[in-house]
Amino acid sequence: MPFIDDDVVGMRLDSGAVRQLFWGDEVEVLSSSATEVRVKLPGVAKDRGEGVISPKAKLRNPGLLRMSMIDVQQGDGLIIETPTGKVIFIDGGDNQLFARHVAARYPGTSDTNPLKVDLMLVTHGDADHFDGLNQLLKSESHKTLRKRVFVAPGRYYHNGIVKRPGSKGGKKVPDVELLGETTRVGKDTFITGLVEDPGALPGSERNDPFKTWVNTLAAWEPRVQRVWGQPIERRRLDQTRGDAFDFLKGEGIGVDLYGPITEDAGGAPGLRFLTSPPDDANLMLGSKPGGKGKSLSASHTINGHSIAFRLRYGNVRFLFTGDLNQEAGERLRQALPNASLRCEVLKAPHHGSADFDMEFLKEAGPVVSLISSGDENQTKEYIHPRATLMSALGKASRTTPGVIFCTELAAFFQTLGWVDAPPAKGKKPRKVFAFERTNFGIVHIRTDGERVLAFTHSGKEGMNEAYRFTVSSTGDVVFAPAVSKVSAPAKPD
Repeated sequence: MPFIDDDVVGMRLDSGAVRQLFWGDEVEVLSSSATEVRVKLPGVAKDRGEGVISPKAKLRNPGLLRMSMIDVQQGDGLIIETPTGKVIFIDGGDNQLFARHVAARYPGTSDTNPLKVDLMLVTHGDADHFDGLNQLLKSESHKTLRKRVFVAPGRYYHNGIVKRPGSKGGKKVPDVELLGETTRVGKDTFITGLVEDPGALPGSERNDPFKTWVNTLAAWEPRVQRVWGQPIERRRLDQTRGDAFDFLKGEGIGVDLYGPITEDAGGAPGLRFLTSPPDDANLMLGSKPGGKGKSLSASHTINGHSIAFRLRYGNVRFLFTGDLNQEAGERLRQALPNASLRCEVLKAPHHGSADFDMEFLKEAGPVVSLISSGDENQTKEYIHPRATLMSALGKASRTTPGVIFCTELAAFFQTLGWVDAPPAKGKKPRKVFAFERTNFGIVHIRTDGERVLAFTHSGKEGMNEAYRFTVSSTGDVVFAPAVSKVSAPAKPD
């Protein structure tokens, strides 16, 4: 089936409403005339997925490389689709939002006809990056059919660090014991208890999200065996294992794997234990050397050793950073001095945290920066994205304009006014002034290897923030004055 080849195309539904299609959307042509072309969107219900477009709208083959940053609130959740239809999940948030999006995006799946996910890549073991993947399994029994999705992941890649329970015998476990076996080399501490498969560890050595995740993988195994003809490939990644992405080479997609960076730790590969940074705005200047922080920190270590890689398709480069922090970004630059971080699209580190390396961002020099952040409740409030990070991304952008998208800012809330709130246990009913999220802040990037379309949606029908530019073989970027739009055919009298 062909794909839309204009930036934005209006499709008039039979109801008279207009739906927007975007560059790279797949369509099935049902009929055509001099005044309209009737098309159908695969897998979408007829009332929303069938209508007419203008005969002026261009169609293309093959498809595009498509990337979406899903609004999962606090956390990361991204989907990459290759031109031939391979599907890659990068993280999945920690709530049901990623699974809800996947169910809506890939309707009609079942146990016998699941969505084949070529790779589930979990950048690191914080729950806000992978606990939401457990919701995919949970959705299979959802009472609402459209919210169910069945998946079969062929590969699961991770950074090798499994979080242990935070307490033992009623006592808090020290940070240095939270991430597995460690080895001291001189004054430095390294994690040497790296694992290929978290399921190989005893249950007592996994925290609750990891226990659930291991059970989820086990539940998928029979389906994966049936669909792929082999078990899920479970693999720890570090900077030496770039061959893990060889399954993409047939499509002209290359991957430069930059981290986590293992070092020799007494004859075994180890990941250096990182430190908590000083609370100092100068951090954005890169002036606080890595390793000069306050104390060993499990959270900064697991964040800093996120899987970091650059994906290349034609002239266009995407840099994925997980939750890299300043110390890790500086070490990456020092350990891999010949690695090019240059990119057109940057997944900004750690949801817009203030703990970033300015020189890393400058070397990346992105055209489009993407930030995944959102407020769920006060227990997950980290003031993301930080003002210093937003300023730094603008300063690091190599073009004018430079584009910065943030899922939290792209979302839209509609006022509901005063409503009755469900009473808390033992409390009296009360009214609250409520808002409804009517548009989630998803961000899309689509490219054919030269032309790039970056866009998001708004709360107003037909209104989008969208930018188109081209990238030459030498990395020169030229923005189009505006995206191309083809209006939907007028409704007959």
